[in-house]
Amino acid sequence: MPSPLPFWIAFVTTVALLVVALATGFLRKRKVHLWLGPATIVSLAIAIWQTEKLMRKYAFPPDALAFHLIFAKAGGLLAVPVVVTGIWLSKSERARIFHRVAVAVWLVSVLIATATGLWMFGLGSLKAG
Repeated sequence: MPSPLPFWIAFVTTVALLVVALATGFLRKRKVHLWLGPATIVSLAIAIWQTEKLMRKYAFPPDALAFHLIFAKAGGLLAVPVVVTGIWLSKSERARIFHRVAVAVWLVSVLIATATGLWMFGLGSLKAG
């Protein structure tokens, strides 16, 4: 049986980085946020990679997987506006509202993807062999 430990380490690390990145962003701790924001995105990518590795060992109901993938793909794609508006914000204060909206939309999609992913894993079963 594959160990889910690497996934859980990546998941918890991502959540911790996300919370601190959000806090530093709202508190306008720019220097720290400029490190934590990108670190969160990288950590999320690692968590997704660990999820993909774990998923190869499980079978999921097709409808649950399809439903989850809508939000998972949206979360991945919506990271792009977060990064773009974050770079823009580093150059112009006018980007602040756009960055906040991008972060809010991305955060909602990631939270839904996380919830549907956990739900999907609850419905899954370990593949034989």
